[in-house]
Amino acid sequence: MSDQKWGAEAQPRPTDMDTAEHRVLFDQGREPEPAGQDPPATSPAQPEGDGDHDAGGHDEGSMRQVDDARLQILDQIRTLEPIELPLAEAFGCVLASDIVALSALPPFASSAMDGFAVRASDIAAAGPDRPVSLKVVGRSMAGHPPDATVGAGEAMRIATGAPVPAGADAILPVEHAWLQGDSVQATRAFDEGAYVRPSGQDASEGELLIPAGRRISAPELGLVASAGYGSILVHPRPRVAILATGDELVEPGRQAPFGAIRDSNSFTLFGGVRETGAVPVLGGIVKDEVDELRDAILGLTTRSDCFISSGGVSVGERDVVKMAFFRRGDVAFYRVAMQPGMPQGFGNVEGRPYFGLPGNPVSVFVSFEVFIRPALLKMMGRRDLFRPEVEAILDTDISGPVNKTVFARVRVRREAHRWVASSTGPGQSNLLSTVARANGLAVIPVGVETAQVGDRVRVMLFRALEGER
Repeated sequence: MSDQKWGAEAQPRPTDMDTAEHRVLFDQGREPEPAGQDPPATSPAQPEGDGDHDAGGHDEGSMRQVDDARLQILDQIRTLEPIELPLAEAFGCVLASDIVALSALPPFASSAMDGFAVRASDIAAAGPDRPVSLKVVGRSMAGHPPDATVGAGEAMRIATGAPVPAGADAILPVEHAWLQGDSVQATRAFDEGAYVRPSGQDASEGELLIPAGRRISAPELGLVASAGYGSILVHPRPRVAILATGDELVEPGRQAPFGAIRDSNSFTLFGGVRETGAVPVLGGIVKDEVDELRDAILGLTTRSDCFISSGGVSVGERDVVKMAFFRRGDVAFYRVAMQPGMPQGFGNVEGRPYFGLPGNPVSVFVSFEVFIRPALLKMMGRRDLFRPEVEAILDTDISGPVNKTVFARVRVRREAHRWVASSTGPGQSNLLSTVARANGLAVIPVGVETAQVGDRVRVMLFRALEGER
């Protein structure tokens, strides 16, 4: 659900919790109320600077630090079990076992030029003014065995990539030869091995080609194919179900009546998931009803390895996500000392990782970058889990709460042999255009109320610095 609802009454917590097998951790420092008792009254939510709020009634001391929260999540993420995939489907996946050369690569000596296969000793005295005549005994074409072998005083026509015939040890390029009847005239000497690609030049039989743990990109895919593999063992891409909760949401492209907003979070998450190499599964919009959300999630379990929902984890009229899974998983809802994105949910539902995000669009983006993206990469077997970073100099002041890590949207550019970062707009978490204008997130650590012009800051880059000069 949206996080733009203030002063709503708190909803009673479910009281028939099965604590032996299924539990929801509300991370509030107290046990759930016994059945039949009402929960203590809570005061209405008050808006904070970034618009993300938590329904737990925590004090500031109960917030988790960003690094601690991310480490706790990653410790619970498991890499998906490897499966055998055809090469075209394995692209972008992480190799689960070593790839070795099944035979020498290339498997036979071949020609690097169009010309004639010869014996180097036969043309050792050749020159422009003293051509050496050799008898042409056949030809060798790519994809076919040679017509014959090459003896003393003989030559064979050969195409680029064709097998070098037995008896020949050099290639005479066409530029240094001319045909005369059934003979060829060589006008230059070439050493043994000239323009010959030897067998095993790329790899010898049994040699390690690609170690386990390497992501299969274009060069690796081509090398695996040349080695003769039709399929390889890889960690598959996780299928990630994406849902948005909220009575106020409508699908993009549809008319939005007054008071309604279009669902942008699902498509922000779709793009983020797709960029990691995982497979996004759009689950659509779910109304603020516990049964509807639970049914939507459970209906996606057979075709999903991970769940993400946006909305419903912070203060609002009804905390649907919190209520939906108390009998189906182990999900914690807590606050992280970060802006934006303070309220977070994480755990498992039906044995699959579940991420509950706040509803504001920038909070969704930042939460994905900080917590979900590294988790998805780990599920795929990746070792490089985090975005690249640069150190940049601020040319605008950036302020935020001193007790939180602030992820400020900035645009980084190269200027006078250094990186410079400029804020892309106000810090409110509903302003998605500020992310679209940015290429990085400046990380302002806890304890810094204002990062000033001229200060050096870490910047997480979430897109290439194309043309930033």
